[in-house]
Amino acid sequence: MYTVGDSMLEVRELLIKAFASAWRAGEQATDRDTYITSSINVITSIQIQPEMIYAEEGQGLVDGEQLDHIEDLVRADGAWVYYGVPAENFFLVTWMPDAETARQKVEALQAEGDCIACVVDLGEQWQFGE
Repeated sequence: MYTVGDSMLEVRELLIKAFASAWRAGEQATDRDTYITSSINVITSIQIQPEMIYAEEGQGLVDGEQLDHIEDLVRADGAWVYYGVPAENFFLVTWMPDAETARQKVEALQAEGDCIACVVDLGEQWQFGE
């Protein structure tokens, strides 16, 4: 489990923190835990790179299937930005070197409209599998 100041964190944990941050930045039409769980379950494909995660959403994972590389580690320094376009069924989480760069990126993405964009709060807590 990630602790503030760690240099790395698991992709799974980053995704959970990103979904929790996106929930707070979005409409909050469902409760937080349902939003996080459903966001994980609708992933149909995921590409993981050291400084970016790209995922497509659809019918979701087949029961018992696991996401490849979900336990891989990514950097925890700097800041991560969540960017999702619900109408196009995709999201990405991308690394930025610092909080100010991340904030500017979020502002630019939000100016495009029809998206959810936010800085990922790495302090978010949620137990995977609940």
